[in-house]
Amino acid sequence: MFRRTLQHTPFSSRERGFTLVEVVVAVIIAALALSALSGVFASGTRGAASAAELSRASALAQSLLAAAGVERPLTDSVESGTTADGLSWTLSAVDEMSEVDGEAPIKPLLILKRVTVRVNVPNAAQPERAKSVELSSLRAVPRPLLQ
Repeated sequence: MFRRTLQHTPFSSRERGFTLVEVVVAVIIAALALSALSGVFASGTRGAASAAELSRASALAQSLLAAAGVERPLTDSVESGTTADGLSWTLSAVDEMSEVDGEAPIKPLLILKRVTVRVNVPNAAQPERAKSVELSSLRAVPRPLLQ
């Protein structure tokens, strides 16, 4: 039958492989590319953390705004507080003036109150870059009998 034999030929100068300089340059390029990618991933992680904090602040602001005037009557006031995880908030309610509130002989049974909630997200590393979420809404409340 047929027999295969391997012929051993000497390598030419073009088939030797990579030189040490080429390997070093390739490693340096790979290291630079990986360091650039790590910077991109780090900024992405910071952005995701910031978005999560703003999402928590937004949820708190929506919750405070929804609860305003539900547990007790809504009066002109300013309330504030801090949550256990460090978010500080301020809720204010003030009368919203309209054209009807002027010298009209008959006043409506309801008045409008502007309710504003502001939630501050602290930034311990850079206090000047602290962020906040502010929501505002109008609520119709019964007019006091003396007005």
